[in-house]
Amino acid sequence: MDEQYTSEGETGATEQWEPDELMNPRPKWPKVIGVISILFGTLGLTCGGIGLAWAGIAPGFLEQALEGDPFPDGMKMHAVDYAIGGLGLLLALLLLVAGITCVTHRPITRVMHIAYGCFGFPLSIWSYLNQMAKQEALQQWAQDYPNNPIAQGMDPSNPAAAVGQIIGLVVFVLLGLGIPAFYLVWFGLIKTRPEQITGDEEGIY
Repeated sequence: MDEQYTSEGETGATEQWEPDELMNPRPKWPKVIGVISILFGTLGLTCGGIGLAWAGIAPGFLEQALEGDPFPDGMKMHAVDYAIGGLGLLLALLLLVAGITCVTHRPITRVMHIAYGCFGFPLSIWSYLNQMAKQEALQQWAQDYPNNPIAQGMDPSNPAAAVGQIIGLVVFVLLGLGIPAFYLVWFGLIKTRPEQITGDEEGIY
């Protein structure tokens, strides 16, 4: 009997497709959402880690610029700052893992993203309010020590300071609130069934 060849030049059987793959193709959106979550999670871990590390060494760099004036309280790290920073790192790690499980079509990703939204939303508000309080403390310090070289940068009338506040507000609204809100709506109201993530009726856990 003559041998039969496939289009790839292999002998024997033609290319086979699983019936489930043809009938229930996996949706493409989990990979898109997953990659976004991985990027934001990685960014959060990187920036959060650098921020906490810088907070520990910053006083040494600022001592000479202060010229003997007291160290601004708004630049000091307090317990609330470490709490916010630590929780932020944990949430960034959660988002990173949630992104990986989303790319691999694991239904558990829905619970992870909803958890991130539930905790990330209030943490962002807490962090923003804390930053506003620290900013007010810095402005008060600038008024108390107006001749200090770094006081000008803390003056709210300074255009650079005003631009910085506007940028901070935009980042807070778009990232701090927008991302958790998106995950809550997407996974809490739109994609609520495992098969919407896996592409099959049984799901993959």
